[in-house]
Amino acid sequence: MTSIAIRSPSPPSILSDKQPRPLRAQGFTLVELLVGLTLMTLISILLFGGLRFGVRAWEAAGQRTEGSTRIELIQTLLRRQIAQARPTSIAPLKPVAAFTGQPDGVTFIASPVRQDEVNDDLVFVLNKVDAKERSHLDLTWRPVRPPSAIASPAGAETAARLIEDVAAVEIAYYGAPDGNSLPGWSDEWSGGHSLPSLVRLRVTFPQGDTRRWPDLIIRLVQASN
Repeated sequence: MTSIAIRSPSPPSILSDKQPRPLRAQGFTLVELLVGLTLMTLISILLFGGLRFGVRAWEAAGQRTEGSTRIELIQTLLRRQIAQARPTSIAPLKPVAAFTGQPDGVTFIASPVRQDEVNDDLVFVLNKVDAKERSHLDLTWRPVRPPSAIASPAGAETAARLIEDVAAVEIAYYGAPDGNSLPGWSDEWSGGHSLPSLVRLRVTFPQGDTRRWPDLIIRLVQASN
């Protein structure tokens, strides 16, 4: 008779490959965190450095634009006033030369800047003024016929600072002051009641200043020579 041996099933192995393994905790190591913080710091420095550079460039461009616009307005004002220079049409209390020119200043008679200011002609003085170790371009004006003390007890002269901090002002005049010599350029004009044909105004700025003054050449409408 044949005997059959029956084996009982063996218990599952504790180290079976089918048993799930514990997962590693999620997160960053200390080294990874330090590297990340370092990279973020470098990126922030680069971004803020570029931002500061952009702001400075924007401010510099704005200042250049503002300076150019102001110079353009000043040249327009001077072109209009000097172009209409003329002998006075009224009788002042003391003789007034129609036009007197110096290398860095000019005196002339013209109408007011604003027509509603006064009815009489004004004496304009454009010159370079030194103050506190700096030079400026100023424009002053007063009536040819001074007002009465009752009307203006404090005086009638008005002053305006056109441009601050200039290095030099050069003014030249074209014409024949005595009427006998040939016309030419000169740095002075003392022709009494005669007017030059042209006036050239040059303004230069200190070294490093980004402002630019294009040569201003003005033709006087009532010039006879």
